[in-house]
Amino acid sequence: MVSDQNDDRSGFADLLAELGDSDVVIELTSANGRKTPAAGALQRFEEAVRASYRALAGSTRVDLETVAVLDEVSRRSLSLWLRVTTSGDAADPPQLKFLARGTLAIIAWMDGSTTHQLADLQQAIRVLAWGTSVTTASHPVLPASSELVSAIAAWQHAKEVLGSGDAVRIITNNGSAELDLTRLVSDPRALLQARRLVNHSADMIFVVEMPDYQATGQWQLKHGGTRTLAYCEPGTLLDKFYRRELDVRPGDALRCRVDFETSYGPDHEVLSERYRIVEIVEVLPTSRGDTAPAPQRSEPQHEPARQPAEELEPAS
Repeated sequence: MVSDQNDDRSGFADLLAELGDSDVVIELTSANGRKTPAAGALQRFEEAVRASYRALAGSTRVDLETVAVLDEVSRRSLSLWLRVTTSGDAADPPQLKFLARGTLAIIAWMDGSTTHQLADLQQAIRVLAWGTSVTTASHPVLPASSELVSAIAAWQHAKEVLGSGDAVRIITNNGSAELDLTRLVSDPRALLQARRLVNHSADMIFVVEMPDYQATGQWQLKHGGTRTLAYCEPGTLLDKFYRRELDVRPGDALRCRVDFETSYGPDHEVLSERYRIVEIVEVLPTSRGDTAPAPQRSEPQHEPARQPAEELEPAS
């Protein structure tokens, strides 16, 4: 791992010589004439490395602890040495290599892709996972699209704090990469909106969790085990609810016709669903339970007999 440019840096070369599969080093170098990079910039790249490792680790809970910090004032360089720690099922050496190589793959995709299609990055990670499964008993789980995009957003956030001419290297025992700080993803969250599907005029039954008492047009509903916020168009049966001509309470059901839009990720993962009620066919009230007869009032015992009222003599 020690390259020619590190031959005159005995401290840094010694650090690299001790790297294992569970280690990763972040090196920040300021441009000529500038002072050593701020610790805040280094912290952002640390957060990006953590986000990448956690996204790639799947069900294995991993964390990164600080082993050493090296401040080379003469070279205006600041380096951070991190080491993977696990809880529960420990990551084995093949999986540690997968975490390091997967992180480098994320960096290579951000700096080298011309289209920034998330599917291309997922394919690269899939190849790394397949190679790990073939050579060992480990079977890395592919990261979810949302977690992968969170890692990409963390790298983007870290790049934005450095100036022109600054340099960043990520060094592992399984390869290294120098980041291109000029290559940015315009909107990482937009990577999740790869395909949208709109279904019209579907008949559905929703259970009312909270009626729209504030007349906002939004109803808190539940369909099966999924809670959702539905938007009600004017001109439906629910207009009577707003005019206090129809009683709708929590627990009642609405049989209605809806338009709903489903957003999918590149790997066909359902990201969100939005419902819009266009017609209320029927309100199905739940049992009110308030029709029980009023309790009878018992007569008090030993009530004295009433005496007839005495007639008054006429005044005449």
